[in-house]
Amino acid sequence: ELPAEWLPNRWGQDWSAMVEVEGLDIRGALKDKSPEWIVKQAEQFYISLGWPALPKTFWQKSSLYPLPSDANYKKNNHASAWHMDNKVDVRSLMSVESNPEWYETTHHELGHIYYYMTYTNPTTPILLRNGANRAYHEAMGSLMGLASLQKPFLVGRGLVSKDAQVNQIQALLAEALNYVVFIPFSAGTMPHFEHELYGKKLPKDQYNRVWWELVRKYQGIVPPTTRGEEFCDACTKTHINDDAAQYYDYALSYVLLFQLHDHIATKILKQDPHTTNYYGNKQVGDFLRTLMRPGSSRDWRVLLKEKTGEELNAGAMLRYFEPLVGYLKKVNTGRKYTLPEQL
Repeated sequence: ELPAEWLPNRWGQDWSAMVEVEGLDIRGALKDKSPEWIVKQAEQFYISLGWPALPKTFWQKSSLYPLPSDANYKKNNHASAWHMDNKVDVRSLMSVESNPEWYETTHHELGHIYYYMTYTNPTTPILLRNGANRAYHEAMGSLMGLASLQKPFLVGRGLVSKDAQVNQIQALLAEALNYVVFIPFSAGTMPHFEHELYGKKLPKDQYNRVWWELVRKYQGIVPPTTRGEEFCDACTKTHINDDAAQYYDYALSYVLLFQLHDHIATKILKQDPHTTNYYGNKQVGDFLRTLMRPGSSRDWRVLLKEKTGEELNAGAMLRYFEPLVGYLKKVNTGRKYTLPEQL
């Protein structure tokens, strides 16, 4: 069991900050870039794939950067994207700063924006202008975030050196501490707590006990001290308050994003899925638009099978991390572990 205070994330859903991958660290390069550059560079990525520039109203009506210190109001700094009228009014709420976290987040949020713009078309009824399911929306954003952090892409954007040596196992470990570690939280802790809360009418005097029981069961994490019912640690996660049942969608989206990425890498780009560069490839954009354009007017399962030849499955994700799994099994031979492989 891991003490929660050992981890770099309040909910233990992302441990990637524990690993710094030499040759892929873009923190220094981004310090010389403005937040405005990050947003415009992300827009250029989508344009290179065949999408139009963002509408003028996006720039006029979005709140993209931290508020000045003398602002007379506050805003929610949790990044989000909004389709205000199911037509052309698309906006984003962010607080972009010049660091890798906001670099990835900006690419992710524009994924939502371009999904809105793509299914806003005459053939998609206005009431069906949504993602094929909610996981599709998150998968599109996360897919572009993943693509924007692979070495060939970063080299093309001038953020890392072409000659930089990268330890592939270390790079995979950093990605696993993001994408794989996320699954027990998003498919375990969060949906089970919400089921207790909404489905079983969990009494208020049991919120914290049940929360930490689930964290321990699914994530193998224990609190730093005794956490009584005077606390409500679940409510530190904004989705408990304002976006119910979203995390199971996130879990599915991570499986889906690797399936889509594998298809793009192997069938379109003919590249190693670990070292792709989507930039400028209109075929990649065309493929993604065929998934986005129908909105929710098509069954998401049928759409996925039609466009990739496969039903939803975790095979691509497992293949992606297979070199890391082999390495970890080798170096951990003989060690004991307490978290069961299956729950």
